Amino acid sequence: MTITLRKATPADRPAVDRLLAAVYPQMLAADYSAEVLRIAHPLIARSNPDLLASGTYHLVEDSGVLVSVGGWSRGYPTAQNAGDTGHVRHVATHPDHLHRGHAARIMHHVLAEAQAAGFARLECLSTVTARRFYAGMGFRAQTEIDADIGGGVTFPAVKMEAMLPAYA
Repeated sequence: MTITLRKATPADRPAVDRLLAAVYPQMLAADYSAEVLRIAHPLIARSNPDLLASGTYHLVEDSGVLVSVGGWSRGYPTAQNAGDTGHVRHVATHPDHLHRGHAARIMHHVLAEAQAAGFARLECLSTVTARRFYAGMGFRAQTEIDADIGGGVTFPAVKMEAMLPAYA
């Protein structure tokens, strides 16, 4: 068993899409209605090509098999100016590989990387399901929102924030 963390590339898109497609129906079913998931799944279970090419999106592989993904961006996913806030993006772990520290490994890397880039804080739009995970990573819930996930579809989420250590 060899666990590796590496930057994603556009060539990783098919594998990332397969992982995301496997994660959401199973992981979110306890917190979201079947109707919400039916509408949202096609929008949230696909990778963003710009994010894959950004240099700030990462993969954890176990013996060459993709098991977890996640990263951050300079600014809100649709923002032009990042200011001092980075945004956590599309963190997920395959259901067969949960509770092994893969997502935490990515998040520790993301926090350090954003801090090294000069950001004072990170925000994330967490699923209701992942709220406890992010709280364990030092994020605090700010508010519950209906996030615009594209195509006129909204998705219940929790806006969370973490101050980066050098600025706290």
